[in-house]
Amino acid sequence: MRSALALAFGSVLLVGPTLQASNQFLGGNSLANTHSAEILDPGRLVFSVHSRAWAKSIAGFNYSNVSQAVAINFGFSRHTELELIPILYQDLNLVNAVYNVPDDFYMRVKFGGYRMNLFNQPLKWGLHTGVRVNSSRFSNIYLEPYNGGANELMFGSMFSWYKNQLYPQEGLSAHFNLGYINHNDGNSESAVSIFSGVTHELEYSFAARYPTQKWVFAGELFGNIFLSEPAPIMYSRGDALFLKPTARYRLFQGVTLGAGLDLRIFESGPSLFIQSEGPVPPGREKAEVRINSDFPEFYPPWRLNFNLQVEASTPFSRFDTFGSVRSGSQRDWEMRKQTGLTQKEVIDWLGSDAQSADFIDLELEKIRAERRKAEADLQKLKEKMEKEGGDK
Repeated sequence: MRSALALAFGSVLLVGPTLQASNQFLGGNSLANTHSAEILDPGRLVFSVHSRAWAKSIAGFNYSNVSQAVAINFGFSRHTELELIPILYQDLNLVNAVYNVPDDFYMRVKFGGYRMNLFNQPLKWGLHTGVRVNSSRFSNIYLEPYNGGANELMFGSMFSWYKNQLYPQEGLSAHFNLGYINHNDGNSESAVSIFSGVTHELEYSFAARYPTQKWVFAGELFGNIFLSEPAPIMYSRGDALFLKPTARYRLFQGVTLGAGLDLRIFESGPSLFIQSEGPVPPGREKAEVRINSDFPEFYPPWRLNFNLQVEASTPFSRFDTFGSVRSGSQRDWEMRKQTGLTQKEVIDWLGSDAQSADFIDLELEKIRAERRKAEADLQKLKEKMEKEGGDK
């Protein structure tokens, strides 16, 4: 496990930091800025309401940065999850009474729940792809992630490690994401670009989560790096690194309330601030002029986050949304998912000798099948090693 975490954390440091543009306001089994490779089971439906804000009084005026969004996640099949995230409200910070209602929205398909081994540690992995649809009146918003005003294409990878493989949501887990965004902005004014005409970006996140019976504690480290430098007129072209501690409380089995804090621990890039005296730096003729250094450069130094998540029953999946939170409730859900029965119902069912025998025979056959598969995989591995040894 230590080797796996070291590799993931090292990858983060090598990629470099900036604020994420597409992995925000996530829902389902994911954290707010980090995808989980454990996707929703077929038929499960989860709603997540997000709100985040920053405010500061500067020169007698109150400035704010407020965003509100809803994530809707639906388990479509065993390895497929659908996600829709409309940003319902986005203020423009420095302009009074002007805001986007609605702002842009994300549509994403996730393929996950696949298994692999890394350094003898069992991992789950997956891929996601989607678009950010430009539906807002204003783009290029100060203090918000880069947005060139076009429909954007994104895809990425997800890796998750769970200490409790049987009940993933009950134990410590670690997650790593690496993704790509094509901003499709036709950015012919880029100062430096390894591509022509379009802004390209990598994004990453690393997270750890620890649940108890009623609380879930987590920490995220997230950011991204531009493969091509945005035009000087764009606000969010600087690099920044954010750390995000969060805590969520389970009010009911299917209702959780959470809070978090984005802490900017690093920021750098071509300055937005141009003093009124002296020559304008080359390439900055069209840049926004801001002479008050009390303003944040690219992103807020902190942002409060609030989240309400509700899992609802559907015709395809029953869920006791407002059931009491108790020890074993997650296991009851997992048992019902596998057998259609709760743990108590399984125990009662096993009280019948005939049913008990049928159940035991069924489980033994499953074990035999798994053993045959493991033996076949081991034989293939031996043959491969012998072949490689012979080639040498």
